[in-house]
Amino acid sequence: MSEKLSTQLFRLEPKIRYVAVNQNGVIVEMEQSPQHPTYNPHETDRLEELIVNPIVLEITRRRGNIDMNGIRYVVIRYGTQYQLLLPYKEGHVSIGVELEDDPREIARKVAEHLKLPM
Repeated sequence: MSEKLSTQLFRLEPKIRYVAVNQNGVIVEMEQSPQHPTYNPHETDRLEELIVNPIVLEITRRRGNIDMNGIRYVVIRYGTQYQLLLPYKEGHVSIGVELEDDPREIARKVAEHLKLPM
């Protein structure tokens, strides 16, 4: 059995507070880092991973594919944290990051780890 992606990413970057993986419309992982308490109910995270994040990635992917060589990642700045969305296999990886951390640097590290284009 291979190690969960969330475990790998929490080890890669301790600043990551949350990891979710959606593949083919199904949440296959949704983990809160033991180092960081959650800011919101689990159910809202679940709905975000099933509805909001796939739509955000789809519309940005369509725009990026017109004439900008695709999409690498999206950063959403909520009131309490950043949310990083990276296209991954047949879905996406979603990562929660504290406001004082650099979401672009964390996106770069994660993309490199996952062997995604940057």
